[in-house]
Amino acid sequence: MNDEFYIGYDRSSPPVLARSTRWIAAAILLMALIVCGVAAALQTPAESGTFEYGELRSFEGVLEATSLPLLRSTSDSGVVTRYLLVGSGKHGPPASLMALHGMRVRFKGTLIQKGSVSMIEVNDPESIRSVGPAGPAPADTTIATTAAVSLVGELVDTKCYLGVMRPGTGKVHRACAVRCLSGGIPPGLRIRSSDGEEQVILLTGPAGERLRFDVEWAAREVRAVGKLTVQDGLARLEVGELSLVR
Repeated sequence: MNDEFYIGYDRSSPPVLARSTRWIAAAILLMALIVCGVAAALQTPAESGTFEYGELRSFEGVLEATSLPLLRSTSDSGVVTRYLLVGSGKHGPPASLMALHGMRVRFKGTLIQKGSVSMIEVNDPESIRSVGPAGPAPADTTIATTAAVSLVGELVDTKCYLGVMRPGTGKVHRACAVRCLSGGIPPGLRIRSSDGEEQVILLTGPAGERLRFDVEWAAREVRAVGKLTVQDGLARLEVGELSLVR
């Protein structure tokens, strides 16, 4: 009658049973850590991009209120930066700002940035001011193709893609992208180069007109054919043909 027997009201377990319990608990904890580690390793890496949520900056430059709204800002050293412009939420820039096309303007907004592409969320309409004429234009830095190019990639809304949402691409983001594109957020084509580097190409219609397309194609693979230009870090495709690949 020397077999150990567990008694529930006894404050200590028998020695052999206590050792077995400790080993089983340690094994379960180790397996849990291994499972968590494997699951973490298999996760898709977090997308890059910066959205300075809640932080307002003051911006000044020349407004280009075209189908692709931009603020052209020149630093004291002569460096030109072109910022894409959007409004709060899933909307394009405020009408009060768009009415100042070709003028030098000043306003407050929130910076959104990914790689060489910068965007401003104009979320303080009361701060919009016209501060004079545009002044002399900077030297042309455009590099353009002379023939049409054909690019295949994912149709994205640039605001979320640049850092406002994570993920800002793929099927899980499709419903949001549809609403953003419907509200006036500039469309973009997400492509990958042969070495795996990712970038976004801004999309406009021919001659810089507003691109007309089916917003339900958001987050799907499309083919865009048109003239490609690169200016101050922004790549833009004047689309002559846009078709759904899958």
